[in-house]
Amino acid sequence: MSSTGNFKLLFTADLHWGIAKGMAANNALYEAIKENTPDVLVLAGDIGHAENFDVCLDKFASLNCVKVLVPGNHDIWVSNDDERGDSWEVYTHHLPNLAMKYGFHYLDQAPLHFPEWKLSLVGNINWYDYSWSEEAFTSLFPDEVHRLSSKRFLRGQHNDFNFIRWQHDDKSFTKKIVADLSGHLQQASDLGHKVIVVTHHPACRAISFPMPDTPPTIDSLLWEALGGNLLLEEELMKYRDCIAYLFSGHTHRERKEDWQGIAAYNIGGDYHYKRQLELSWSDRTVTAREFHSSSDPA
Repeated sequence: MSSTGNFKLLFTADLHWGIAKGMAANNALYEAIKENTPDVLVLAGDIGHAENFDVCLDKFASLNCVKVLVPGNHDIWVSNDDERGDSWEVYTHHLPNLAMKYGFHYLDQAPLHFPEWKLSLVGNINWYDYSWSEEAFTSLFPDEVHRLSSKRFLRGQHNDFNFIRWQHDDKSFTKKIVADLSGHLQQASDLGHKVIVVTHHPACRAISFPMPDTPPTIDSLLWEALGGNLLLEEELMKYRDCIAYLFSGHTHRERKEDWQGIAAYNIGGDYHYKRQLELSWSDRTVTAREFHSSSDPA
């Protein structure tokens, strides 16, 4: 890549490849990227459950650009006696091997540096440790605190409880991946690079689920608890001078915020429609585009 001209990075998330109601939008997004291929394509998690992760990467493999990904929580769901192993094996071995097979950089394992642009991509799946609302939950609903670990809403249960299976609990896994990401941020900082942070679960509360104006409920606080964590926010603040952008997914709700002087985006998109954000690094502009099925409003 040349350090002259316009360096473009394209971010999308929550493709949920293989879910029928989203495939028309997914294919439209792919065709648009094929027609106007960026320098760097980044998939920010929930790429495709089980075999659909493989199918999705195969679809994008032929694109002539640098390809990068972080997985999402759906990507590490496992079934009983899953031949891929438990969620930890899927996260640390199966998915990285698929990424390598199809020419994707697995950002959870190492940052990606662009020396000619003095720029680094840093990120990972991110996770939740309930810290965004645990105190409020305990104060307002002390008899319902068990819902944090059981992920039991007033109606239904979060599927992570049923399909994330490993030796970790949410808090121990959060500590591990935040520590990993901190080390990657240090690498980029040592190089004197500006940093773009990419996570699946929101990197900061400002781009997570919008909280209602009404008094908090069990369900609204539980969604907040399962969104992200304060640990990562604290680490990001240590490197705020070198972080230029945050891009996250997971919530299916687009958001744009100035968080502690950092431009923070939740990419958005849902099961039935998809979104992309294209960053022109040369002039620091971000443009959005949506893709709908023919039956959805544009």
